[in-house]
Amino acid sequence: MFVGYLKSLVRSVDRPVIIISDGHPAHRAKYTRDYVEHEPKLPGLHLLPGYSPDLNPDQQVWNQLKKKLGKTVLKTRDNFIGFVRSQVRRIQKISELVKGFFRLHDTNYARRQFKCIVIINQ
Repeated sequence: MFVGYLKSLVRSVDRPVIIISDGHPAHRAKYTRDYVEHEPKLPGLHLLPGYSPDLNPDQQVWNQLKKKLGKTVLKTRDNFIGFVRSQVRRIQKISELVKGFFRLHDTNYARRQFKCIVIINQ
């Protein structure tokens, strides 16, 4: 599934992308490494160290979401799912907020090192 996602990602972008990923077994698999090694649009797969949420800019999305979630009453599962989706879309549209996730002390390594970033978090 992960390689399938990478293939669809490669089809949808017009420039090289370096993937920053957690250490999920699918992200470390030989099949994944082989695909990344032979795909010119994926010049690298950067794996974060085990249990390192402070290094993962994606965690900031969840921190933003949890701030809003703590102030909201959701009575059904469908309300919860709808709320989460709408909040993630809201965050996605605020480019300065997302860029800010890469300016934090622990995550600015990504901004310094890479130009185009996609974060994969299982």
